[in-house]
Amino acid sequence: MLTEVQGERLNNDTDPTNQAVSAGTELYHASKYGLYYLFCSVEADATGEKAVNVPFACEIMDVIVQARATSGSGTLTLKAGANAITDAIVCAVDTTITRAGTIDDAYSTLASGATVTVNANGANDRGYMTIVVRKV
Repeated sequence: MLTEVQGERLNNDTDPTNQAVSAGTELYHASKYGLYYLFCSVEADATGEKAVNVPFACEIMDVIVQARATSGSGTLTLKAGANAITDAIVCAVDTTITRAGTIDDAYSTLASGATVTVNANGANDRGYMTIVVRKV
């Protein structure tokens, strides 16, 4: 991630293209205000939860699940400790994409170095979770 000082260095670089397009400013703003993605692939029984490490302070904006198997009552839930951040997101029909219906704002802001977990409803639930975040 680019700092403001590094962005200014790019803007003042001897490369006229960087100067003309303010490349440093653009990269800095994308780094500071852009969306980032954290991922979790559930490929085995995750009823005991699977950890996702958070590399920087952020707020969860959306959660998307792609089912990777058919499992009748399959769901994945994103949690912070014992607290559910999302509702149980349907993960029941292979290849289907489902989004979080709710995100609890009491738990959706995460500290740098925090760990969240993905909890599966059943031992056969398989899916790929994309957690959409913005830096805070």
